[in-house]
Amino acid sequence: MWLAQLAERNRQCFPDRIALVDEQRSVTWAEFHDRGISLARGLAGLGIRRGDRVAVLSLDRIEVLESYFALARIGALFVPLNHSLTPAEVTGIVERTGAVAVIGESALLARHPDLPVRTRIPLDDEFAKLGAEGGPELADIPDDAPAAILHTSATTGQAKGVTVDHASFRAIALGWLAVARPADDMVLVNCCPLYHGSMVVSLTYMAAGATVVLMPGFKPQTALAAIETHRATHIWLVPQMLRFVLRAKSAENTDLSTLREILYGAAPMPLDIYAEAVERLGCGFRQVYGMTEVGGPFVTLGPDEHPAPDAVPEVIPAGRVIPGMSARALDPQDNEVEPGAIGEIVVRGPGLMRGYWGNDAATAEITVDGWIRTGDLGFIDRDGLIRLIDRSKDLIIRAGQNVYPSEIERALQAHPAVRDAAVVGVPDEDFGEVPLAYVVAEEGTGTVELQKYLAQHLAAYKRPRRIEFIDQVPRNPAGKIIKKLLRA
Repeated sequence: MWLAQLAERNRQCFPDRIALVDEQRSVTWAEFHDRGISLARGLAGLGIRRGDRVAVLSLDRIEVLESYFALARIGALFVPLNHSLTPAEVTGIVERTGAVAVIGESALLARHPDLPVRTRIPLDDEFAKLGAEGGPELADIPDDAPAAILHTSATTGQAKGVTVDHASFRAIALGWLAVARPADDMVLVNCCPLYHGSMVVSLTYMAAGATVVLMPGFKPQTALAAIETHRATHIWLVPQMLRFVLRAKSAENTDLSTLREILYGAAPMPLDIYAEAVERLGCGFRQVYGMTEVGGPFVTLGPDEHPAPDAVPEVIPAGRVIPGMSARALDPQDNEVEPGAIGEIVVRGPGLMRGYWGNDAATAEITVDGWIRTGDLGFIDRDGLIRLIDRSKDLIIRAGQNVYPSEIERALQAHPAVRDAAVVGVPDEDFGEVPLAYVVAEEGTGTVELQKYLAQHLAAYKRPRRIEFIDQVPRNPAGKIIKKLLRA
């Protein structure tokens, strides 16, 4: 069983190395390994059995990963919950997965007093005592057993529960590390939450024996302090977070000299932010393109293939697929297209999910002949680089012409007065559908100014019919634009 083997290998190879750090404490690999076994026995003593689902409701902290690894040793499935969801949303996930217990911070559990579970385990007291007096012996769990139900970010509808097995975690970790070339002294500052698929990145670097620094929520000053305090070599964040880090007042006074690589994903990297970060930080960049249904990160573009800041192309490629995974681009009839032709990116390999929990219809809809549809339009060039264009669901068809919202968004974001932008399609009597742009801009910026600017950069059929100014573009914690709110 992969997670148990990961902990055992690191205890054997790096027993005294720090495995995890949060704002309260740190644990070595030996301590993390031993705690995982005792905690698993304690949870089993509470009646949690193989195949049970257990929800985890907490901000990022060491106990979250301790609970994941302990539940994996039992063969129970951990079900991370987004702590920002409403009581109705959390209850819905617990009911759909049939969770028998919830492990969580006391303050968060208090917000959800009516969860339909038989056992509530507060992290702040009962959890710490579990396993102190032993417990039942643990059976071996095979790699093809389900390990977790990870929920999608739900930018277009209700979150779906993605069932992932141990073999998926292993395949993604080994394939990723084969191209990322880990070093023994890696320290990764994790800015992304542990309650959805992005947590696979942390598991992958843990597999290499890295030290992972956890924070209870993203704050640019906290992230900067973590890099300096822990002499971090890597940081994992989304592009919007990097923008905030660069704008933080403490950025100029923080020692970031140990930073070797910035891992970024979940959304396209704004080219102005990339150029500024390369110039100011002087470290490498690694793009992370992944999908929860595919097991997490399955494509990467390494530092050696990122462009120089003075030669940034219109769009930075997503990268090449990792060893063990395969990708293709399909036309609307599900035929593979030639290199360079735009199609929907599909993926196959041992990292794929087992399916959506309790939703065979949705599983069938996203699957084609053993491949998973990503919903992303793009192409694969003759060098094997995957270049993404837009989400297939966001494509605007104006009088038979394809209009990609991401292209308009990039053009708008390049204007010096624009801080953020999002584009959606709206019905139009003459053309069927036309682009509508929502823009966050400096005070005094007008529609006429932006339309004149866009006329210099976009063909007439691509330009938005209307531009509306808003205070903030709605984004989820992964930095993705929540376009369903804009369409509403």
